[in-house]
Amino acid sequence: MIESDDISGEKIRMEMIEGLQDKLNKRDKEVTALMSQTEMLRTQVSALETKCKSGEKKVDALQKEKRRLEAELEAVSRKTHDASGQLVLISQELLRKERSLNELRVLLLEASRHSPGPERDLSREVHKAEWRIKEQKLKDDIRGLREKLTGLDKEKSLADQRRYSLIDPSSAPELQRLQHQLMSTEDTLRDALDQAQQVEKLMEAMRSCPDKPQAISNSSSANGTHQQDKGHKQEEKH
Repeated sequence: MIESDDISGEKIRMEMIEGLQDKLNKRDKEVTALMSQTEMLRTQVSALETKCKSGEKKVDALQKEKRRLEAELEAVSRKTHDASGQLVLISQELLRKERSLNELRVLLLEASRHSPGPERDLSREVHKAEWRIKEQKLKDDIRGLREKLTGLDKEKSLADQRRYSLIDPSSAPELQRLQHQLMSTEDTLRDALDQAQQVEKLMEAMRSCPDKPQAISNSSSANGTHQQDKGHKQEEKH
């Protein structure tokens, strides 16, 4: 009877030890899996940090390019404005020259119509020659002004084309898209860091747990000793 109780107690202790060992093995596997997951998260965090830095550099480069284009656009706009002002001034000067030319032609016609004859009034012929010289000069001035007007008009058209080419409609959405992508990457990075911290805390908690099974094992051994003492007392009583 006593030997049967001893065997039964020993069997219970062995089963408890085996159960605790299984739990410890399972816990070790969980810790190993968590360590592997932590390492994977660290790799992901490193990749996200690299991606985040690359995105920041790209955004900075786009912002610098945007500022450069804005400055160039402002310079082109000023140049276009100046060219427009010169066009107005030259157009006004051209109108004055053409008006003077028309007035001179009228004077020449009037002088020819009222001339008493080629043998009279030599000074009138001198005036006619002077008027013709003045007329030719006005024609040359008008031609030069028209050429300058045409050149300025072409320059203004080129400046307008350059200004429109600088206003790239795709640059602003691309910059906005990169900024959103950068914010999303930073959020993902923060989530990954939080998850890694949670995993590390869980691992720390699991490392401190093996003390409890050991305490249970010691308690079981103490219970077995108490049962042995009780058996000896019963034997002495008999």
